[in-house]
Amino acid sequence: MKKILVGLFVLFTIFLVGCSGVKHTQESVDVLANCLADKNVKEYGAFWCPNCAKQQKMFGPSYSIIKERNVYVECDPRGDHQQANLCLEKEIQRYPHWEFPDGSFEIGAQDLEILAERSGCEKPIRK
Repeated sequence: MKKILVGLFVLFTIFLVGCSGVKHTQESVDVLANCLADKNVKEYGAFWCPNCAKQQKMFGPSYSIIKERNVYVECDPRGDHQQANLCLEKEIQRYPHWEFPDGSFEIGAQDLEILAERSGCEKPIRK
């Protein structure tokens, strides 16, 4: 019985750690967001896209940098029509669609470490 309780406790602890998600220092995420802008990385998305919302949550308050520095491109024509036309020209069909300076891309919400690695930026520091 004692082994079962210990086993359940260990599983519960692992579960809690896994659900907590990765946390980064805000300053290091700001640095990443600015670096993505400096490197001309683009995130194509839509305001109604659940994976885009997930990506935005990963950046936290630093997402304002992503928007202000034009990393984010709104593809829904109900937003900015000029940006939506760019999405059509580039044949963006799934969101978020990350485009890197070398022309490569990733589809879907990406871990911040992956975005840093793919763009040549410094990885954000974990808390």
